[in-house]
Amino acid sequence: MKTLTNLSTLIATLALMISLNLNAGSLNLHFEEEAYVNDIPFNTEMVIHDMMMPEFDFEEEAYIDDIPFNTECIAKNCIYQKAILVDFVMEEEAYVDDIPFNTPSIATHANYNSSTSMDFNLEDEEYINDIPFNTEIIAALIKLNEKELYVSGL
Repeated sequence: MKTLTNLSTLIATLALMISLNLNAGSLNLHFEEEAYVNDIPFNTEMVIHDMMMPEFDFEEEAYIDDIPFNTECIAKNCIYQKAILVDFVMEEEAYVDDIPFNTPSIATHANYNSSTSMDFNLEDEEYINDIPFNTEIIAALIKLNEKELYVSGL
């Protein structure tokens, strides 16, 4: 019942609004043209221009030497005074041997790798037979001497 009452009220309201809208559209109201009144004593174009791009014209101030000291020096001194009031306590660190490698050996290895990776364009040399002995025989004699020294305990 309540829904029926609300629905009928809504339909009646809509019908009334539509009829008023149709009647208002058919009315031809003629208003008289008002006479021009110059009651704004300024140029609105200039007002808008001034609002969009305001111009500030400040007077040039004369140089005033009213601070009789060097402010940079005073600021440095103030920072220094604050810093010396702080007591920095650092713990003594124990020696830690946490680098598990030999730095000179690593550097030597790195230098060797970089030098072997370079391509040296050397000119081919002519064959020179300047060794006047048989190296195979010399090598065999050295091995024999090493074995004799090992057996003798030297």
